[in-house]
Amino acid sequence: MKKLFYMFQVNISYDSPWFLPYGMGCIAAYLMNDETITEHYDFPDIIVSREKPEDVIKRVKNPDIVSFSCFAWNYEYNKSVAKLIKEKYPGVKILFGGHSISPDGKTLDELPYVDYLLHKEGEETTALFLKALINGTSMHDVPNLSFRENGEIVSTGFYIPTDLSSYPSPYKSGVFDGIMKEFPEIEFHATLETNRGCPYQCAYCEWSFSKNLRLFSMEKIRAEIEWIAEHKIKYVYCADANFGILDRDVEIAEYVVLMKEKYGYPDIFKPAYAKESNDNVFKAGYILNKNNADKGVTLSYQSLNSDALENIGRKNIMLDKFKDLDCRYKDAGIPTFTDLILGLPGETFDSFCRGLCSLIESGQDNAMTVYECQVYPNSLMADPGYQKKHGIKTVRIPSYGIHYNPNFNGVPEYLDIIVETNTMPHSDWVKANMFSVVLLAFHHMALLRFFAVFVHREKQVSYFDFYNSLFNFIFDGCEGFLHNLFEELKARKEDTENADWTYRKEEFSSTGWYFEEGVFLEVMKNSEAFWSEIRPFLEKFGIEEDLLEDLIAYQKGTLRGLNEKTVDIYSGRNFYPYFNDSSNSVKLKKCRSHLHAEARAAFDNWQDYAREIVWYGKRYSAMLMINPREKVEYTEEGDA
Repeated sequence: MKKLFYMFQVNISYDSPWFLPYGMGCIAAYLMNDETITEHYDFPDIIVSREKPEDVIKRVKNPDIVSFSCFAWNYEYNKSVAKLIKEKYPGVKILFGGHSISPDGKTLDELPYVDYLLHKEGEETTALFLKALINGTSMHDVPNLSFRENGEIVSTGFYIPTDLSSYPSPYKSGVFDGIMKEFPEIEFHATLETNRGCPYQCAYCEWSFSKNLRLFSMEKIRAEIEWIAEHKIKYVYCADANFGILDRDVEIAEYVVLMKEKYGYPDIFKPAYAKESNDNVFKAGYILNKNNADKGVTLSYQSLNSDALENIGRKNIMLDKFKDLDCRYKDAGIPTFTDLILGLPGETFDSFCRGLCSLIESGQDNAMTVYECQVYPNSLMADPGYQKKHGIKTVRIPSYGIHYNPNFNGVPEYLDIIVETNTMPHSDWVKANMFSVVLLAFHHMALLRFFAVFVHREKQVSYFDFYNSLFNFIFDGCEGFLHNLFEELKARKEDTENADWTYRKEEFSSTGWYFEEGVFLEVMKNSEAFWSEIRPFLEKFGIEEDLLEDLIAYQKGTLRGLNEKTVDIYSGRNFYPYFNDSSNSVKLKKCRSHLHAEARAAFDNWQDYAREIVWYGKRYSAMLMINPREKVEYTEEGDA
């Protein structure tokens, strides 16, 4: 009688949508392709549903081995389930693998119900582990393994496979067929790998276990993309660490678009673009974005502080090159966005905030996101010596539900967040957080973007001075709606014990929002109060009265309101070409102008508005009626 090998890769939440369990799917496909293993083991469908632990173990009947894929979003759940299974079946072998497992064997000291740790990539290690059990040979010969022996923890040598050509596809192997049949009501998302490895070794990252780039065959990649399209999967996450680093990535982008034209799917193919943007990134990004298969291209930074970059082993695009790249994408009608990390060792409050503004100076006025620095077990940043050297202090906070409903079914998950370093005290960390919320809400979510650009060009006010002045005005210079909103957010960011760091209001959705997204939604909902309260700040810059009124009308009119399908703005200035010119060569002049914008869709309730405009549309400035995806007509004549 065959033994039973169960696999768990549960989703982040019990609610839809779910990602198909790609990691475990790869391992399952590899094992089921080995006749020696299938002669001795049966493999029930991978368990993906985050049911209550006492309910999900009813799916596990007389197991011989149970393996868990552990990530930040399911680690606590896996521990709860594994403990219950061990209590019910004391003789079962429990395996833990994945990115939440420490690179040594110390996790075994913490989890007495776990028998083996599988480190690094899982296909070959799991197969060798099973064959050792079948043949009765020593586990010492199985690489990437930790286990207990005679009261001691043993860790075998590390091994990274160099040839992936024999790895079967979890999609084409039928591994996911039973799962999709079992949950027909669930919207499934998919993961695609075209290669493994990353030549960069950033201290905060644990994305890849190898610096060497190893490729899957184009035949396998095309087959998987077509399978995804045939199965009507809307969203695909490309798990390559640097999409666009290879010439063939352009061909992959073309094939995604070809399948979308043939089947109507996938709707979105979301890559993590290469750290060093090049012609391949541009070509692939152009192909995907021009066919509405992506939302923009990343121009990657993380920090602009040289000490922080040295500490994390990261080199960035120089700012002059960034400006050239940004102009190239803008001229092609492709939105770009930039991610930064707050809390990197070596960063200061001043360097972080000025770095944000330097990116705006270089052209990044479309979209930025600031992330708190998380510490992952397999990253250099998790090393105690590294943390001591840089004065790193972390807090363990509940995992928050940004853009998903965190239905954890009774088992909360946690994140380790850096809240202090020897160059950024905790009070500065809080202040930098709030400065970034101000800048992202009012510039990148466009609430005052045109004012900032105007005073920068015409009054020579730096972006840092503008947003620092706005920051001080909000916290110290005004009362009412805006001040109260930001004071609430600041108090929540200061509270690291409860760490309620998402903006959540049922009127906008049961999902959570970044603070700057919450600010945008509240301002749009309370537009009259906002414009009344912000006017004294705008008057500080000495703008002549008629120009100020025109500018306010243009800023307000271009913001996309609830249930708004068209807008007509009649103005005494050529604001549209002036603000739309990335080269800054268009001069502001008096003239009679008419701007007509027509949106593809209008949304008559805040939940649809928040989802489509803020969540789905933020990276291409959907909050503006004049974003590149809408119909815009502009005319001007004579002097005003």
